Parts: sequence; C-alpha cells; structure tokens
Amino acid sequence: MILTDYYKGVRLTEAKSRFDIIFSSESYDFFESVLINKRKFNVGGLSFNCGKRSKNWKGKDTDLAITKGISNITSIKRADLHTNIGYGDINTTHDGCIILFNDDFKKVGITSIEIFIARGCKNDQISLKDRFEFADLKQEVDELRVKAVTKTVTNQ
Repeated sequence: MILTDYYKGVRLTEAKSRFDIIFSSESYDFFESVLINKRKFNVGGLSFNCGKRSKNWKGKDTDLAITKGISNITSIKRADLHTNIGYGDINTTHDGCIILFNDDFKKVGITSIEIFIARGCKNDQISLKDRFEFADLKQEVDELRVKAVTKTVTNQ
C-alpha cells in the first residue's frame, strides 16, 4: 500500500480554523503525539488548524497550511485553486500526504479535511497527487476509511 495512515478532521467549534479529528487510523505516531489537545475543548483528543499560510515560510505555490500551535505540519499545495484536492509533505519527516477538502468548500468554506499519509513519499508528492486524482488509489482510500476508528469528542 502507498497510503498508510488516515485522519479526518471537522469543524466542531466556532473557531474557523480548528478541525477536530473524528476518524483516525490511530497509526501515525507523529500525529498521535503532535495533534493532542492539552487544554480547552476535547482534551485528550486530536485537532489541527487549517488557515492561511505564513508569508515567511519557504515555498511559494501554497496559500493554506495545516498547523498545530506554532508548528507547521504541512503547507497545502494545489494545482488548481478550485479543486478540493491538495498535497504536501509532513514537516520533519520523509512522508508525503494528500489533503481532501469537502466537495462544496467553495460555497460553504472548508468544513472537513481528510489527510492521507504516504510514508516515505516526501519526494513523490506530485506523482502521489496525480495517482489520487486518477483514482489509482481509490481502493486504498476506501480501505483506510473503512478501517478508521471513530474518535470520541468531549466538550471539556
């Protein structure tokens, strides 16, 4: 398998950039440690932020980034700003990722984000995105979604 791990975050609070994990493969140690909530809403659960990318970061073909606190997880590259498919690499690792927004994000904004990790594919991001767009990875995507564990979100 090329795609090894899966996380789905949705907006559950009024915070426009916060996404709490509701489905997870629970298999990507980096996310399991970096995305953990230590205070406020959903303590012990996982979340990330998705928003405008900082202008002082390296790279130029991105407008959005996934972050947690002050840490950059990945900048989101998109070949077409109207597509709901993005790609990137996980900071401090050798891993690539596919990022999938809700289909109607242009009308209602980003309300859900699915992240598919491809371990060891940091240098193959464009090929990974192409294979995802051409549905070559559909079976792997479906398998990861089916195997994903539903995460309990607490209002603490």
